[in-house]
Amino acid sequence: MAGLLETSDAGESLELRRHRHWYDRLMMLADGVFAIAITFLAVDIGPPAGWAGGLGDLWGPLAWQLDTYAVSFIVISVFWLAHRRFMAMVLAVDAPLTVLTLVMLGLVALLPPATRMLQAHLAFPAARITYAGLVIAIGISMAVIWGYAGLAAKVVHSEVGGRAHWFLLALIVATPPLILTLNFVIPGTPPPGVVPVVLLALFVIGWRLRLGTLKRLGALRHVG
Repeated sequence: MAGLLETSDAGESLELRRHRHWYDRLMMLADGVFAIAITFLAVDIGPPAGWAGGLGDLWGPLAWQLDTYAVSFIVISVFWLAHRRFMAMVLAVDAPLTVLTLVMLGLVALLPPATRMLQAHLAFPAARITYAGLVIAIGISMAVIWGYAGLAAKVVHSEVGGRAHWFLLALIVATPPLILTLNFVIPGTPPPGVVPVVLLALFVIGWRLRLGTLKRLGALRHVG
């Protein structure tokens, strides 16, 4: 065991080890919060109070629960993918970046209760506005993380050019309001499943456009 330590960790400076440890632990925490948030979305899905066992009485309320679940699942997935993408380009984590990430994760953890509120009070504009505000706040917090890493701390990999950095910053700021605006301007009350399908289609289209733009900018050899 002593020989193994001498050939691996013992040869690493304390400063380098500390930065690697901070990065690894922060990523573990972030992945855990995103995973738990997705899991908690499904906790309260179930039959309505006083359900008598009829299929018709079950499907109506359950369909809207599954609809809001699917929307929040897509939202959390988009933010997790963006965070994974950003952190793959970050070389080191310092204290401010850690605090900013904790703030973002705190907002992500509020998505399950916000989703439950939306399920229970979908007809109330205040519930939809609160949910939309939370999603936009998460996007802004993630933009601050990316902006700080590249512009202040300068810990973003050198292969990420300035144009690519600003493009990704603008993208994470603009995406949540755009998705929510398109969601809320759908006329009337769409049948269950319509909104999640629209959001998923927008995500796929946006993903392809992002890849094409980054490749035209010559930002990265491999972008995901």
